[in-house]
Amino acid sequence: MAGPMAAIDVEIFARAAVRFAAKRRAFAPEMVETLTGDIVRRLAEAAGPVPLTEGAPPGLAEFRTALLEPGPEAALRYVAARRAEGVSRHDIYLVYIAAAARLLGEDWDRNRLSLSEVSIATGHLYALMRAMGAEPARQRTPLDGRKCALFAAVPGEDHSLGITLAAGLFRDAGWEVDLQIGREHADLLARAEATQPHVVGLSLSTEARLPALARLVVALRLRLPRAILGVAPAARLDAATLDHLLDIDLVLGDADSARAQLEDLIATGR
Repeated sequence: MAGPMAAIDVEIFARAAVRFAAKRRAFAPEMVETLTGDIVRRLAEAAGPVPLTEGAPPGLAEFRTALLEPGPEAALRYVAARRAEGVSRHDIYLVYIAAAARLLGEDWDRNRLSLSEVSIATGHLYALMRAMGAEPARQRTPLDGRKCALFAAVPGEDHSLGITLAAGLFRDAGWEVDLQIGREHADLLARAEATQPHVVGLSLSTEARLPALARLVVALRLRLPRAILGVAPAARLDAATLDHLLDIDLVLGDADSARAQLEDLIATGR
């Protein structure tokens, strides 16, 4: 399976799957339900309006079964097998992943699957999307070396002085920085999709907003698969805690060191 697996970044897949499972254990059921619903809706959008009973792809039921396994390996093997059969990356996304998300959502709405079952399957879908680039290849925007960033406070945050100062320092160093303070979750996502920044820097000033940060990171990963995501954390949250829970690229420290790290990642085409 060397050929088909080459289109799937197994390291990213494993990292995303582990961190999504960590969120299921760490957060309250209400938060897990919100995350699950966000991902199901986002992925199902691509399946279109045709009822699955009229156009279900061959093997969708088998894929659904693989997604419901407690571990993510069965879902990864299923996608690798379809790639070995010649199914394109584009069709994996539109025909299988999007359709499976719709099917899971329908089963959840009709109480044929529990929140626990759907959240496990959704975590596997999210990991697959991360490993494959998160959207059809024709929509991918390559990094071009331009230093452009979206800096934002996590929704619900009251403190913005630190990220405002950092934005100023980055601008002084030649960066294009779009600073967004006091914006809600949906507004930030719309801004990110409209501007397509290469870097997203998020500020978290209180541990109480960690669930909101986790939700935002997952949503950004699905919308900006190639963007570099960094978080400047609250004092009580160390890098190990964030790395355990969040699918981010780096934990940001002072502005100068953060800028150097980000510029290195951009230069390598990350």
